[in-house]
Amino acid sequence: MLVIKNGRLVDAKNDFYADILIDNGKIIAIGEDLTADETIDAAGKIVMPAFVDTHVHFRDPGFTQKEDLETGAHSALRGGYGSVNLMANTNPVVDTPEVYNDIMQRAKDLDLVNMSQCYAVSKDLAGEEWVDFDTIPSSVKFLSDDGHGLHRTDQTYRLFKELAARDLKVMIHEEDNEISPVDYRIAEDVDTIRDTYLSGKTGARIHFCHVSTIDSMRAVQFGKSQGYPVSAEVTPHHIYMADSDFRVNPPIRTQADVDYLVQAIINGDVDAIATDHAPHTAEEKAAGSPGLIGLETAFQIVYKVLVEQHQQSLSLVSQMMSYGPAQVLDYHKGLLSIGYDADIVIVDLDKQETIKEENIASRSHNTPFLGETFMGQIEKTIVNGHIKYDRLEEENNGIKD
Repeated sequence: MLVIKNGRLVDAKNDFYADILIDNGKIIAIGEDLTADETIDAAGKIVMPAFVDTHVHFRDPGFTQKEDLETGAHSALRGGYGSVNLMANTNPVVDTPEVYNDIMQRAKDLDLVNMSQCYAVSKDLAGEEWVDFDTIPSSVKFLSDDGHGLHRTDQTYRLFKELAARDLKVMIHEEDNEISPVDYRIAEDVDTIRDTYLSGKTGARIHFCHVSTIDSMRAVQFGKSQGYPVSAEVTPHHIYMADSDFRVNPPIRTQADVDYLVQAIINGDVDAIATDHAPHTAEEKAAGSPGLIGLETAFQIVYKVLVEQHQQSLSLVSQMMSYGPAQVLDYHKGLLSIGYDADIVIVDLDKQETIKEENIASRSHNTPFLGETFMGQIEKTIVNGHIKYDRLEEENNGIKD
């Protein structure tokens, strides 16, 4: 058994001081004067549910010069994440049970973070022929052709009807590829508006990836107000950066967009904050590849935006980074409650950290935040009741690639 003592326990619903007792990967008691064989003293620290990311790219198989399951997992742990959901744009694409099962088995063997793997919607992500729905493994949580929109409206309508009938859920990168070369804002908005409407008319469960504009968020808000089965994520970089030319997809938007997304979070219209962790080599990034690594800076950015800049509670941070995304992925995680999975992060809010290349655990270093200093340092990440990341141990031994 493991006990975490003297910490301030914060989750989406609570904020109080207590000890927390863990056994067999579960939280079994919360109270005072708890004891166990192993003790962590969290005095002066924040104890939160480990973060859950609905949207990451670990590039494995096929692009492991950027990231692989192991380096991605270490990056997640260093950022306080206990669970991540992988996108399907690998090589080969995750469009057969064989590719899917290989990734899931290797993730299980690593025993670092909990990984779920999206399954492609279309074969080879080409948007022409759907995958064989009859052979999709039962453990698949979402389908996604992330990075590729669903382009034909008639085809999308028929797809949504099929998904609703089979109780399959889909994550969508909204982009009309005919409009995006001309106006990327409209390209995101028009497909988000369309798919919100189609979700309502078909009953298909749709999760909107990295919503970045005012009108796309308004479409999501409308869908929710009508009871449509839609959910949405925003990224740390889209609520922090404005009018930047650092290349991500969708692009960094205006300050008005940033302000609207933050207010949507505060109003309860956003289900999750997801990193869209997208590693690239230095050469690929210099050549224009869109994306940034986000797992190791996400908490610090979200804390800065929501707590420091907008005077919101740590409970809202936990809602957006733990409980909300856990709900999207149907995980029994994200709360510090008896019976919940013992995925926990310990944070020291009194320490600050300057983002440096040499301290990044990801194989890639494509982040616009190098040199920036943030409050909040991840001290320990516990997954399924076991300490998987320890800051002090990292400082003593160095980061392993």
